[in-house]
Amino acid sequence: MKVLLNNAPQKFKPTFRKVADVAMEILGQPKELSVVATFVDGEEIRQLNSEYRGIDKVTDVLSFPTIDNVGHGVIDVSLYPFETDCRTGYLNLGDIFICMDVAEKQAQEYGHSLKRESAFLFLHGLLHLLGYDHIEQQDEIQMKQAADKILSACKIER
Repeated sequence: MKVLLNNAPQKFKPTFRKVADVAMEILGQPKELSVVATFVDGEEIRQLNSEYRGIDKVTDVLSFPTIDNVGHGVIDVSLYPFETDCRTGYLNLGDIFICMDVAEKQAQEYGHSLKRESAFLFLHGLLHLLGYDHIEQQDEIQMKQAADKILSACKIER
């Protein structure tokens, strides 16, 4: 998986890339996928949340998928010729926006490291782009199980 990181804390970049690679392997996804993750402050994420979701408040992570992968199955890149970059062959899954202000606060509240919290938020956004959701209880359980398995494989524990 190709991961483009904008404004990411330098020390966590290898972690985000590892999380993405392990997630693709565990979930059986093709390597020809890409994602853009942008790290923003509280005001920027509040504006995005307000504009795109109609919720005028700061949040920790937002995901904007480019494809609809209902059921979070294995993605067949060939089904998305117009969404796939013809030069690289990569299908862009979408954009993730992470608020590091909130990540820092949540890391303290939950009693774990900022590395763990920011990796979790990145993975949470990535799972949304892959079609996972947590609206229904059963979907939330599946998403949590996938996240726990991936973070554990990456040796990122609470």
